[in-house]
Amino acid sequence: MRSVDISVVLTNYNYALYIRRCLRSLLHQDLDRSRYEIIVVDDKSQDNSLAILKPYAQAGEIRLVANRKNLGVGACARLGVDHALGKYVVRVDADDYVQPPFLYMLYNFLRFNPAYVGVSCDYFVTDNEERIHAVESFRENGLACGLMLRTSYLEIIGSYNHKKRIFEDKDLFERLNWRKIYHLPLPLYNYVKHGRSLTDRTRKFIRGAKSGLACGRY
Repeated sequence: MRSVDISVVLTNYNYALYIRRCLRSLLHQDLDRSRYEIIVVDDKSQDNSLAILKPYAQAGEIRLVANRKNLGVGACARLGVDHALGKYVVRVDADDYVQPPFLYMLYNFLRFNPAYVGVSCDYFVTDNEERIHAVESFRENGLACGLMLRTSYLEIIGSYNHKKRIFEDKDLFERLNWRKIYHLPLPLYNYVKHGRSLTDRTRKFIRGAKSGLACGRY
């Protein structure tokens, strides 16, 4: 099995309409493809997600983990981390997509700044037609995704809580040392607001957990 620097973890449940776009954005990054892997954990989707994902897996573009029963986001995120080969881990929601410099910028910041355990970026709020409606700061409204962490640090703090079917991000954020996570104020992530995602129906943003988050320009 090939060695990689970054593991990108996608958790998917019934996002067949969106996951191709997400994968295209990840397969066309400003970073050599040998540097990263894409792990997709499908949480027993009831749509045609697996039919879409299997050709990517057969072509070696992704590593597919297909759950035999629905486990929830926390368990899926943890499974993705458990399968990760990379020194760094970042999550991307299957219904979102990322900008071409996404992995390059986050990876190189952590690579050359060993004092930090993670780095976050800002994001565009878009619709299904990819029209930009706003630019949001991770520092003010943090997403569950778009935060790259050192895999070793994530393991030390216990990774994602497999018992959290939702709000796994809030649980993790409460255990992070935000003083050692750098805020890169560049919109490299695209959060698609379409009203169908679980986090849209509950709470996409996390406020107030990052009072010690380092801020500056890379």
